Amino acid sequence: MHATFLQKVILCAIAGFLAAGLIQWSKVFVTGADDALNAGYKQTTGEGFAKRK
Repeated sequence: MHATFLQKVILCAIAGFLAAGLIQWSKVFVTGADDALNAGYKQTTGEGFAKRK
């Protein structure tokens, strides 16, 4: 059985939605991992140290 044009369009739309969701999830995951790794470093930097002379 061959897929009709409409079935191919629907399949591509679903595949595109899943790909976009995967990309968005990976961005959130990388941002969260980066924040978790750098949390201690970010607490020791900032304007409080820059104002000291």
